[in-house]
Amino acid sequence: MEQWKMSIITGIALIILGIIFIILRGHVSIWLAIVIILGIADIVIGLIRKNR
Repeated sequence: MEQWKMSIITGIALIILGIIFIILRGHVSIWLAIVIILGIADIVIGLIRKNR
């Protein structure tokens, strides 16, 4: 699989896991916010690689 596709899939997985943990815990901790931000950054990097 191409590198940019793996980056986008990893980003989506990080966001989904972060949302699941937020729902389970009932509040947002700084670590869960960082996981979601890293997921978004991974998707952006994957899209940048795709467009090159």
